[in-house]
Amino acid sequence: MKEIQLLNELYIFIILILSIVTIVLIRYTVSLRTYLKEFMKVSKDISNKEFDSRVRSQMSGEMGEFAKNFNSMIDTINFTIKDITNKNTQLQSIMKSVSHGILAIDTKGRILLINELAKEMVEGDELLLPEGKTIRQFIKNKIVLESILYNMSSENSVVVQKNISNDVIYKIKIDPVYFKNTDAVIGFIINIEDVTDYVKLENMRKQFVANVSHELKTPLTSIKGFVETLKMTEDLDVDTKNRFLGIIENETTRLSRLIDDILLLSTVENKVKKKVEKVDLFEIFEEVHEIVGYIAKNKNIKIDYQFENEDLDLWEYSGYIRQIMLNIIENAIKYTGQNGKVNVRQYTKKDKVFIEIQDNGIGIPKEDIDRVFERFYRVDKARSRSVGGTGLGLAITKHMVKALNGNIKLESELGVGSKFTIELPFNREFSKKVS
Repeated sequence: MKEIQLLNELYIFIILILSIVTIVLIRYTVSLRTYLKEFMKVSKDISNKEFDSRVRSQMSGEMGEFAKNFNSMIDTINFTIKDITNKNTQLQSIMKSVSHGILAIDTKGRILLINELAKEMVEGDELLLPEGKTIRQFIKNKIVLESILYNMSSENSVVVQKNISNDVIYKIKIDPVYFKNTDAVIGFIINIEDVTDYVKLENMRKQFVANVSHELKTPLTSIKGFVETLKMTEDLDVDTKNRFLGIIENETTRLSRLIDDILLLSTVENKVKKKVEKVDLFEIFEEVHEIVGYIAKNKNIKIDYQFENEDLDLWEYSGYIRQIMLNIIENAIKYTGQNGKVNVRQYTKKDKVFIEIQDNGIGIPKEDIDRVFERFYRVDKARSRSVGGTGLGLAITKHMVKALNGNIKLESELGVGSKFTIELPFNREFSKKVS
């Protein structure tokens, strides 16, 4: 009997222990499930970019440590994403403000980064989102694409200059990007710059230097030749000697006039500050008329004029309007034959004053009209030199008109004559704009 009783007690004890263990396991399972639900909720919030969400259940032991580490991980992710977002915002701002096209690609030609200007310059496919696409897929300008593809194999920076069209020139710089502290190339930064204006200015500078050298050399050569002749020939008759001296004097005058024009053009182009003053337009014309009168009289050229308002005042840089009118009217007389006519007409429209100077001279060929305002450009070089032209008069005139916020236009027909129309502001606001 005792053995049976002990056995029953043992069974009861075992059942009690199992019941306690079962209860503990059930409670632990319920708690664990609650914790897991909390973790799942927070992880879902994080996946939805709700980085303020945290595991808030009171946990102890290993689960508590796990919750603490989980929250710390969320803080780190949140800080990293904010930092990346701020840096990306800064990068986008920089990319927008850069005046060049910027393009970043990996070694397989996939686009990693591109600014708006680069999209326009490479004629990117507007239907595609560039990031992740290859340059072959996105870039439609074949010249740019071929330039990039050809130089992607280089491990050094490469700079190429390409004529994209007749009027557009790009400088394309391709820089390899290396993996940190290695020689392994992981991508390329491509800088595309529109250098059209720079190239044009550089060509103009080179042409200007060449033209100045030529224009200076011609009279200097002539002067040197006649001086040497005079020195070497002692028995020259007076008439021949005077003729040689006359030529030297003319060439010296031509040199002086050329240097004066170059200095004047430089002053106008460099926008050297000059005094702003109000002048009487008709008085300036009368002064110019008096200066050129003897040239016109020698060729029996009649200068007619019609001024809509002889009491009109204009704001200008000191001496500019006088020089403008003198250059145009003097040219009209020089390139008009004997017994010709030059007509000067003034009228106003709204806040502008117009001055037309028309002649019935030799005229200008149609193909030369757009170039006559270029420095040293001459339609007829021999005739221009024979009448004492330096080739800078119209260039100076154009820059002076532009400096006065005006405009100048030329209409001409070969054998019929030319008409220059000068448009200038005459209101008081000009004095504020240019001062």
